[in-house]
Amino acid sequence: MKRKINNFINVLNNLTNHIFEYYNNKILKMASRINFWVLRQNYGEITNQTDMKKLIRDQEIVTCPWGGWGIPRQNVVDGIYNENVPDNSRRPSSGQDRKFVEEMCVGDIVLIPFKGKKECILARITSDVEYAINTGLYWKECEDESKIRICDIVDGTPFRPVGRRIEIINDKYVPKSALNRMSLSKMKKMKNDVILSLGL
Repeated sequence: MKRKINNFINVLNNLTNHIFEYYNNKILKMASRINFWVLRQNYGEITNQTDMKKLIRDQEIVTCPWGGWGIPRQNVVDGIYNENVPDNSRRPSSGQDRKFVEEMCVGDIVLIPFKGKKECILARITSDVEYAINTGLYWKECEDESKIRICDIVDGTPFRPVGRRIEIINDKYVPKSALNRMSLSKMKKMKNDVILSLGL
């Protein structure tokens, strides 16, 4: 009887190990096909973050770094990009706009943080690049607030950014570690946490 129990325990342990190995391999294979990005939505580092979060939630889009308006946006549309051309925050794009257009893919996961807020949006890319998304909104630099506002009040310039469509997975995701400060970067330390939260 004791031998039968021991044999059963060994079989159960082997089965558990096989299941764990299968599940672990499945996660690694699926994750290896997907890029995981951190994407900030803060043009010139002065864009109202409440406005941007509302835009992303309501319209389920993300916008390209340096692809919002003016000459930087046109450089993205023309495929010139802004690697050597500073925007109004006096920073070149360092290839972040190029990566959004040329490296980001449908199915990729994006984590979108907002300055001054703990909760982020976790989303999946669902479209190729669109070069003039008609948001129906307007952007304007408010001198009294030193902020760029994006809203539906007809006062300013139509906001038709370069961007992509998304599916929001979690709009209250709180990351466990600090995020890269760049506008667009690949996830590193946080990647496993995100994979587990997605249940891949």
